[in-house]
Parts: sequence; C-alpha cells; structure tokens
Amino acid sequence: MSKPGKGAQARSIRRKINRLLLIVTLSVALMILVYNVMLLSIHRQYENAILSATTAAEFNQEFKNNIDLSMYHYVIQPRSGDELLELPMEELDHAEDVFRRLEATTTLPDNRWRAQSMLNMLTNLRGYMVEIAQAESYDLRMELLDRNIRGETGLTRLIEQYMHGYIGDEVRELARLREGLSRQTNALILVSAAVMLLLFLLFVLYANKFRRQITAPIASLTEKARRMGERDYSAFSVETEIAELQILDHSFDSMAEHINALLDQQIQSERSLHRAQLELLQAQINPHFLYNTLDSIAILAENHREEDVVTMVTSLSTFFRNSLSRGEDIIPLRAELAQATSYLEIQQIRYSDILSYTIDVPEDILDILVPKLILQPLIENALYHGVKNRRGRGTIAIAGSVSPEGIRLTVRDNGAGMNEEQLSQLRSGVYQDTGTGLGLKNVHQRIRLYCGAPYGLYFESGLGQGSTVTILLPAEGVSAAQKEAHP
Repeated sequence: MSKPGKGAQARSIRRKINRLLLIVTLSVALMILVYNVMLLSIHRQYENAILSATTAAEFNQEFKNNIDLSMYHYVIQPRSGDELLELPMEELDHAEDVFRRLEATTTLPDNRWRAQSMLNMLTNLRGYMVEIAQAESYDLRMELLDRNIRGETGLTRLIEQYMHGYIGDEVRELARLREGLSRQTNALILVSAAVMLLLFLLFVLYANKFRRQITAPIASLTEKARRMGERDYSAFSVETEIAELQILDHSFDSMAEHINALLDQQIQSERSLHRAQLELLQAQINPHFLYNTLDSIAILAENHREEDVVTMVTSLSTFFRNSLSRGEDIIPLRAELAQATSYLEIQQIRYSDILSYTIDVPEDILDILVPKLILQPLIENALYHGVKNRRGRGTIAIAGSVSPEGIRLTVRDNGAGMNEEQLSQLRSGVYQDTGTGLGLKNVHQRIRLYCGAPYGLYFESGLGQGSTVTILLPAEGVSAAQKEAHP
C-alpha cells in the first residue's frame, strides 16, 4: 500500500475513535451538569435547615424545669442581701445565644418570627426575675413566680411551646427537601440510564462496523504471533484493508525471516564457540599440568620413590585418557569423578604435606550425563587459591546430593577463604564476564549452554573459613534433547 493511502486510512481510524470519545465525553459532562443544576437548587436550603435543626438540638429541653425549679428555690430560701447576684441568669444567657443563631440560620418566615418572639420572652423573663428579687414579701414573690414564670401562662411554658413549634417546622422542611432530593435523584437515575443506553447502542454500532475490518485480521495476527512464540516462523499472509495491520503483517514476516537467519547464525556461533572454549580449557590445563607432573615424577625417581612414581604415572595416564573421552563433551558423572580422582591423586603426591581429599557421591547419580571438565577447574582453584594459602594441611572435599532444585556437586576446601570484596569479584567474573575467574566462567557458561538457568556455579566463602563451590545440575542430568541441541 502506498504512503498516501496508508496515511488516509490511519487518519480515518483516529477520526472515528476521536468522534466516539467526544460523544462519551459530552454525554458524561451533560450528566454532571444536570446533576449539579438539580442539586444546587436545594443545596443551600437543605444546608440551612440542617444547621437550624443542629442548633435547635443544642437548646436544653429541660429549660422550663431548670428555670422553674431554680426560681422556686430562690423564692423560698432566706434573703441574703445579694438577691440579684443569685438569680439563675446563666441558663438565660445560653438560651439567648441559641435563639439568636436560630434566627440567623432558619429559612422559614414562621420560625424566624418564633426566634424573635423567644428572644423577646427572654428579655421579659429577665425582667420578671429581677422583679421577684426586689419584692420584699414572700407571698408576693411566690405570686409573681406562679403568674409570670412557671404557671400555665408563664414565659417558660411559652418558650417551650415556641421551641417545639420551631423544631417541628424545621423537621418538616427537612422532610420536604429530602423528598425533593429523592425525586431529583430518581430523575437523574432515569437520565443516566437513558444516556448509558444511548452510549451502549453507539458502542454496539461501532463494534459491529469495525468487527469485520479489524477483529478477523487481529485474530490472524495473534495466531501468527503465537506461532512465532512457539518458534514456528513459517509466514502466511493476513488479508486486511487496514494500513496499520498491513504494516504489522509485513513486519511480522520480515521479523520471522530475520529471526530464522539469526537463529541459524547463533547455532553455528554457539557450536563454534562451545568447541573453542572446551579446546581452550583443555589446552590451558594439559601442557601446564603435564609439565608440572613430569617434573614431579623426575624428582620422585631421583629420590627412589618408585611406588609414588608408578602411582603418579598411572593417574596421569588415567587423567589424559578421561580427558580425551573419545571426543565427547558429555560424559557420565562416573567418568568425570574418575578424572577428578586422578588429578587429586597426582596433586596429593606433589603436595603430600599439605593436601588431603575426600569424595562422597551417591552411587545412584553416577550414571547421569554431565558436561566434561566441570570438576577439575574447581579442584584446581580450591588447591591453588585455598589450600596452598593456609598454614598446615588442607582438605578438599567433593560431595554429591539430590535436592528439590536438582543434583548438587560441591567442592569444598578449608583454605584461606575470601572476603566479601574478593567473593564479589569472583562472582562478577563468572556471571558477568569481567575477565576474572576464566576457568570457572568456562564451566558455568557450558552448564548454562546445556541446561539453561538456574543451573551453573554458586559460591560461598568467608575469610579464614574456606570456600565452597556448588555445581547445580538438573535432576536428570544433561538429557538427550539438550545434548542434540548443542552438539
């Protein structure tokens, strides 16, 4: 497809998607606007009614009883000369504060009138209380108390009745506002349902329109991607008129061709690299080891230690015979242990005063297949960097075990060990290829090449506490499929 056609098709898809997003956005905005308009009309009234009812709740419902009882005790008690100071004015002050707030918060004319009337009653009530305090006669004080304050027509009774009326009107106003809010909420639900239904219909129409144009090609592309994930790179064409999907289809085909070429190249490179690494390792081990061993044999012969000479020559012969392994890179663990034993026997004769070793591997795992030359570099590392750097006799212990993670082969020494910095440097050399620990890195990479992660080498060490290198292998060893994949 040409570039102009591709661009036009791409713009068409974006335009349709943008139009759908615009419809959804406007619909949601309209719903929010309607909701806000419906609620704003009664929000202030409802808020004021709530505030008025809350303020009214602060009024002491025992106001009449408290005033009546306090004034009765005031009348019957003996005169002390400070009558005005002993009047219960605190209750009136609190009530006056409540009435003023009720007058300011209510939105009902009747309740505003009631609040004003109750304030006037409080003023009169103060006056009557002062009048009682100034009366000299007990009978006159009692008469004024019954007539003006606590009687059926007294001010405390009237204030109580007005407050009940105020609270009743506010409660009814709240009920009315709640009913209005409920009606508007129901209306909003209906509007929302209608808008959602409209949006649903629009989505159905758009999905039905795009289905044949997009979903079938996407399903084909998904199948192509699934095959590629399963390493099936056989190409097949996807029929589509959508430019973007055509680009994806062509890109998949190009990527499959490129991956096939890279896989072929990688396989050849891995085979060459693998063989070169093993040959390099053998080239590093054999001449150096052979020279040292022959020198040791010559010294033993000069000292007339014929038995040691025979043992060393026999072990050397066994070592090189196992190293050849008929050109095989995958050998039984039994053969790998035999080669490691030959190496240890030779080194024990050379370093008889400082080296001893033990081998403890279960019989039931001796026939599993392992990469060749995975133990000897570890033993050499333990000898030259561990045992030889400590005072006195050192021990190298080779052990095998079966764990839930797989087969573990450990090479442990009680040598000088390493501090955290040295251990970190060794791990980075093996795992991150920084140029240190070349022999160990070779072993680790060849195990990963055959077995993959998490198999390979793992290190533990402490300064003055020796070191332990663990080889982790699959429980079944190197399988036939793995061996064929990396010949």
